[in-house]
Amino acid sequence: MSTATIWTIFALGVILAALIGFAIGRRQAPGGSAQLKDLQEEHDQQLAQKQMELEAYQQEVHEHYQKTASLFKEMAGSYKELFDHLSTGSDKLGDFSDQRILPERAGALLDGPDLQPKSDFMNPKDKDEDSLTR
Repeated sequence: MSTATIWTIFALGVILAALIGFAIGRRQAPGGSAQLKDLQEEHDQQLAQKQMELEAYQQEVHEHYQKTASLFKEMAGSYKELFDHLSTGSDKLGDFSDQRILPERAGALLDGPDLQPKSDFMNPKDKDEDSLTR
């Protein structure tokens, strides 16, 4: 076999492979309408699933914050009841006419530091004696 024959066979092989590749490629073109339709349906399904997951998550977050608000409201009510109980008990049971231990309303505790001097709740008279000895 001569070099020209080998080159001719090689050229014919390349041409034949190109024709076969072209024929196969034309038969199943990438991005054909059927393939695009299948991809679009698959993406639509994924989008719908992700949308449902997002809505479920948003609902869960909403329920969490609703319960948090409800529990906080209950807790604030309980603290107010406790404050009212302690305030009433202090007024009835204690003899603190010269100084007020608790503010008149529960919200005053959140307003900031009292302008009145702090007193020793357990031993108010001992503090008075201590200030006299200093």
